[in-house]
Amino acid sequence: MAAKPITRAMRIHNKWYDLQGFDHPGGPVMLDLGKGRDATGLFESHHPFTSRRRLETLMAKYETDVPCRLIDPNDTGEEFVWPEYEQKDSLLATTDAPISDFARELRDRVRAYFQAEAKRRGVSLIQATKATPYRWAEITVLTLLFLATLPAAFRGELWSCFVMPVVYWVLGVNTFHDASHFGLSRDWRVNAAWTYVGFYFSSPLEWYHQHVIGHHVYANIPNKDPDLYHNATMERHTHTLRWRPAHKHQNKTWVPIWAIGTYAMNFLKPVQMYISGEYNRSVKMIELTPTRVALHFGGRALVFFVCHVLPFLLFPLWKAILFAVVPVVMVSCSFMLSSQVNHLTHENIDQYSSDFYKHQVLTGHTFGHTSYATYMFTGGLNYQIEHHLFPCVNHCHHHALHPIVKEVCAKHGVFFHYTPSLWQAFNKYLAHLTELSVKPAAA
Repeated sequence: MAAKPITRAMRIHNKWYDLQGFDHPGGPVMLDLGKGRDATGLFESHHPFTSRRRLETLMAKYETDVPCRLIDPNDTGEEFVWPEYEQKDSLLATTDAPISDFARELRDRVRAYFQAEAKRRGVSLIQATKATPYRWAEITVLTLLFLATLPAAFRGELWSCFVMPVVYWVLGVNTFHDASHFGLSRDWRVNAAWTYVGFYFSSPLEWYHQHVIGHHVYANIPNKDPDLYHNATMERHTHTLRWRPAHKHQNKTWVPIWAIGTYAMNFLKPVQMYISGEYNRSVKMIELTPTRVALHFGGRALVFFVCHVLPFLLFPLWKAILFAVVPVVMVSCSFMLSSQVNHLTHENIDQYSSDFYKHQVLTGHTFGHTSYATYMFTGGLNYQIEHHLFPCVNHCHHHALHPIVKEVCAKHGVFFHYTPSLWQAFNKYLAHLTELSVKPAAA
């Protein structure tokens, strides 16, 4: 009788690896993201500076001949081409990554920057890519400011209803996002803990599916990037999505959608993903134990109680409604402003390259390079191209990486979409909504 194919292994460059028992520096969270998937894109994008010889020597120990299967048969990894990987001889295969000349120059230039930083600070190369002491000082100040607003919020002082969510947002976006990409610290426990700071706008479990597994590898690719299908009934973000009558109003209906966006991510998407087994018809859910499911939904219930029930136990009705609604709306709008402009523009939608690194550039949008306020408000999401190329690098380094990436793109003729300000980027997003609201001639 044939053995039942396992789903705990991951496929990288058409080889299966069962990493059970491996003490991965990124922790068990990172390994769970790749189980039962083609993890080639995740693997390459999260190991840009690790010795190739070391990587392949280590991975060879975990290669398996046990029958394996993908949890999604369509997750073939065929969207990207990794040059000459199978043609390399055994010596070269352990010293050089299977990437294009463009990607290799990008990696080499950025590696040189971090090697200089590591030498200057007296730390390892990988440590140099994480949050700097100055970045931790910023996070400490933001944490203290947020904690300082809580007593007033629990007393029901009206000013805190508006100030607390803004301070929370700036703290959350400057920690949660980097932590989910293992870019805050070398210690996976620190990263895992900080992902829970994002309680106002997403569950870590859903975020890993939506953002790290789906969006980051397959940005703007139809049926692969879940971000193309948020509220698809009301919004159309790709020409490949069938036009519906409601789409003609999307240049106006974005306002209420932005107001409830993170509410849906926090409470509706977890239920939808668990029932359907996938996130936005694009990313299959990882296999969860009953205990993990109970903890997950228990966490969602706790967040709902604190954010939307507790105010009614503490304050009069009018004030309870205010504190239950205003903070989440402000956080949601802040999240949407910081995220929607990053890929949803005329220049980025329906762009594609089989070169993984060129694709990340063509579908990304960097803006506000000279504005520290934009950088802090968006948590560095304004450096979207730099982030997609090197997701495990903390955002505090992207200001320095920006000219390097831009120069390499210009040399290789790769379009780099840059906009000087957040306001201009926002207007490009509105223009994109208007463009795709029009009924196609053949629809």
